[in-house]
Amino acid sequence: MTSPRKPKPAVTVVIPTLNNIRGRRYLTDYFKDKPYKAIFVDNSKVNLGFAAGVNKGVKEARSEWLLILNDDIEFKDIKGRGRSKEIDDLIIFAKRNGLDAVTPVLRNPNGSVENVGYRVLPFGKVELITAEVEDDSGLDGITAACLLIKADVFRRLKGFDESFFAYLEDVDFFLRFKKQGFKFAVAFDIEVHHNHMTTSKTMGNFKARQDLINWWRLYFKHKNRFVFNLAFILERLRNLSGFIKATVSQFL
Repeated sequence: MTSPRKPKPAVTVVIPTLNNIRGRRYLTDYFKDKPYKAIFVDNSKVNLGFAAGVNKGVKEARSEWLLILNDDIEFKDIKGRGRSKEIDDLIIFAKRNGLDAVTPVLRNPNGSVENVGYRVLPFGKVELITAEVEDDSGLDGITAACLLIKADVFRRLKGFDESFFAYLEDVDFFLRFKKQGFKFAVAFDIEVHHNHMTTSKTMGNFKARQDLINWWRLYFKHKNRFVFNLAFILERLRNLSGFIKATVSQFL
């Protein structure tokens, strides 16, 4: 007699990790008794980068929804047995509003709002939106720090572009996402804590170097979104200055 098949989980949680031991321990403990499949992609031995790490984890997913999660996210409900109210509420919100992707509000450790999405400015800069907006159509994208998205939509868009390695991969993704007519929104009644840059702040000039490189990748990939003018050049020089300062500070 064959045993009955286990039902597919409603959501698969994909969590790339590198050196945030505390964050991984928290999330491992948080998900161990919850009815979701949690896939940790360990980049500590071979650093695939955030984009490739997520894509690798998604290959193992067999659920309708994906929850892409930074390893520095913490939920407001208590750890232990039972479902996650935030995750279930995100799914309900997405289904009720016919969405393909949704994010909660991200709060910094001090309680302030990190962002509820962003606009991509024509001179090559991301403007983070920290206040509730009346019309999500004014946003160009939402962060991938805690992103609920339909698995088939993520795959149709071929996931994150792995050439971005880390940072701005979600900006590229949502420029493609929105161009294809998919719908996203922010669930303003749902919040999670984001211990922002827990990993990158330990990596010297890494983020500054990635920003410097990836903005040029975005420009050549989405030229119709940008204007190559003095403001664009000055913004790229600002990226270069940030990289130089971060590099010098490593030796001081």
